[in-house]
Amino acid sequence: MELKEARYILAIAKHQSIGKAAESLYISQPSLSKYLKNLEERLGAPLFDRRENHYYPTYMGERYLYYAERIAAFGDQWSQEFDDIAHQEKGRLNIAAPIMMGTTLIEPSLMGFHKRYPYVTLNIMEAINFVAENSLEDNSIDLTIYNVHKFPENMDYQILREEEIVLVLNKNHPLCEKAQPKEGFRHPWLDLKMLEKENFILLYPDQNTGGIAQSLFKEYSMEPTVLLHTRNSAMSIRLAIQGLGAAFAPESYFREESRFFPEGCCFSIGQKPVLTTTIVAYQKKKYLSQHARDYVEILKEYATSLSVSKGNDI
Repeated sequence: MELKEARYILAIAKHQSIGKAAESLYISQPSLSKYLKNLEERLGAPLFDRRENHYYPTYMGERYLYYAERIAAFGDQWSQEFDDIAHQEKGRLNIAAPIMMGTTLIEPSLMGFHKRYPYVTLNIMEAINFVAENSLEDNSIDLTIYNVHKFPENMDYQILREEEIVLVLNKNHPLCEKAQPKEGFRHPWLDLKMLEKENFILLYPDQNTGGIAQSLFKEYSMEPTVLLHTRNSAMSIRLAIQGLGAAFAPESYFREESRFFPEGCCFSIGQKPVLTTTIVAYQKKKYLSQHARDYVEILKEYATSLSVSKGNDI
């Protein structure tokens, strides 16, 4: 099995269409159809069942794809290592992250990276409906940056920072006056039990902040009214700032939104500070290019400087 052959068949399986696969490979549809036909004749068995203009792997196809994925992964790693050796500063870096993480952490770090590697192309894949663990299974993704719901067991990772999960309210909310300074907490502390009758705008439980919210409600034996579930962190923060209800958010996300919506305020909550951890993750034993390793260090330096500046604000 050759690398080109593996990539062709993987493309067909991914798109379930010869036309779309050919388009993604920048070759003609007839050429790809002929290539598949010749390969199946050589193997003596079909790799795909054709049903309603869709291509579904046969059992032979499934086993072929199992090895094709590994060959393609090794091919990608070789390409990265070759770029490092032959071209040093040229290459590409594919990063997956939630949209808010792109704004609060990735964007501020990009100028420093670009100055060091002006000829490296960055491809940043962002989504509101983002499940970080899924992107880690994609061989084309070099780095995935996200707040941990649970630490990945089958990936390597480095911790970038810890930050507080805060409660967001409109500054005119009557409970704002109940908040008090409390030792060990960065912000005025509010007893979450006081919000038992409050409406909440929550992220879904499979998201990091949404899962933390559910844990807090369980800890406080609360079953509050949930007006809205969303996967959009920015939306939840903005609606809370506008007075629709209460929301939870990482402190950096609240800071970003409060630049444009200053009528909001945030509070520390919990028996102890509620912290979330941001990590950068990558596949185990996968070759990381020099520029990828350097970008991880840039992220860590930026995250550290942010923590220091926060400490000086206290």
